[in-house]
Amino acid sequence: MSETQKYGGTWRLFEKEQLYQGELHINYEKRVIALEILIPASEEKPIPRPPYKGKIPFVCGTLFSGAKVLLYQCSTGKEHSHVLSYTQQIIYADYAFWGLEVKSEDEIKFSNITFDFGEIIDWSGLCRYDWDFSEDGGSNLLWIHKKPVTFNLNENLELTFYPNQGSIGGDMYGKEIKVNQRVLIQFAYKKPTTLDLIIEDALCIQYLIGLGINHKVEIDNVRYEHSSIYMEFDNHEGTSEKKYISADMLIGTGITSPTPSVKQYDCLFTLEDINKNDIFTKWKSYYSTLKPVLDLYFTAFSKTAGTSEMLFLNLTQALETYHARFVTDDVKEYIARVDKIVDNFCHGNSNSQSWKEFLLDDGQKISKRIYLRSRLSDLIFAEGILPFWPNNYKKDEYIRKVVDTRNYYTHYDPEKLDKAFSKVELPFINGHLIALLQFHILVLIGFDPDEVRKKTVERIRTIDDAYYIQEHTHDIERA
Repeated sequence: MSETQKYGGTWRLFEKEQLYQGELHINYEKRVIALEILIPASEEKPIPRPPYKGKIPFVCGTLFSGAKVLLYQCSTGKEHSHVLSYTQQIIYADYAFWGLEVKSEDEIKFSNITFDFGEIIDWSGLCRYDWDFSEDGGSNLLWIHKKPVTFNLNENLELTFYPNQGSIGGDMYGKEIKVNQRVLIQFAYKKPTTLDLIIEDALCIQYLIGLGINHKVEIDNVRYEHSSIYMEFDNHEGTSEKKYISADMLIGTGITSPTPSVKQYDCLFTLEDINKNDIFTKWKSYYSTLKPVLDLYFTAFSKTAGTSEMLFLNLTQALETYHARFVTDDVKEYIARVDKIVDNFCHGNSNSQSWKEFLLDDGQKISKRIYLRSRLSDLIFAEGILPFWPNNYKKDEYIRKVVDTRNYYTHYDPEKLDKAFSKVELPFINGHLIALLQFHILVLIGFDPDEVRKKTVERIRTIDDAYYIQEHTHDIERA
């Protein structure tokens, strides 16, 4: 059972000068930060009202221990009044900064903030523990680590991935001790930056790593530096020098699933692949346009999609959005594109006409918008690379069934039910669509299309084999 830590103190709410008594409740596991303030009644105000209702930009607190804490991006919750006694109000905070005190919201800006995204060590390849066996039969545990890796996300931000050994815990004379390691990412800004923009920058990196490990990446821990928190000491030149101190930033936006540990051989790509192939340059160039697609894509790795049906709708929307943003959203351009990519692929052979009909049917030729069917056909054809072909379906049949399924769920018509994929099939179809979307995103950001195609074909084969095994009865003795 998770425990809630309680801290008593006095609190100044946003622009109010009055101090309020209250107790801060922090549940680290569930990621809940709640402040309970008490407003005493008086003869003039037998039922005192709280100072704010709704959003409160920040709350400054001084704990009874003397420690400072800043609650940021707050909102009011329940309130309860006891006549002639006090009014109680609950205030929830999205973030808490230990050691920080400010007078205005303009002061809540940071130049250095370090994120721990959890189990990304194997993906990064930056550190590991290994054994060194000595001649006398003993062994020594070695921490092997590489140099930090640095990227520039924009003119104001430099990112550094670096290994950190952490502590060695336990009784050094005990039977067991515990060693730690992690990979941290430092966000170093030339100009102090608001937390909203920092969180957006962090999401950009979370999505990049998440695409690589094929899972959603969450924030595990955060430490920050602020211009007001430092120590001064004299240097060799006889002048004083500031040493900025990092402190904990807590997140109160609700419980999340921690980033899972993924082995390198299960990753779509690693940090080394990004660095070696200059992937980061294209990623930062395309990210803002790609983000709505990624928002939909990552519902596959979270609980927000809810059901297979909802995930299916998200994935078809993601593919449609990707095509509109990165291929074309103009019908005339699409028609000209079909002629070009088929001619380049077929070089005038007898298959040209059938591929053009696959990409451009009669209805699309006279439409003013590009149909989902056409977009899916184009993405599956992939300019002749053909990374995607599920078993047991003809090339037109699969796409038509995807479109009929989408239309059944978005424009309900009982007659379309027989044309749609069944509920049993949907989880595997979702796997297909994820693989197709992954192929195009990886190629977009600079990975070799032929190499990505090999992995996509293998992934589709694995999905189809899993469906065949799970949905049929197999007599092992006769096999």
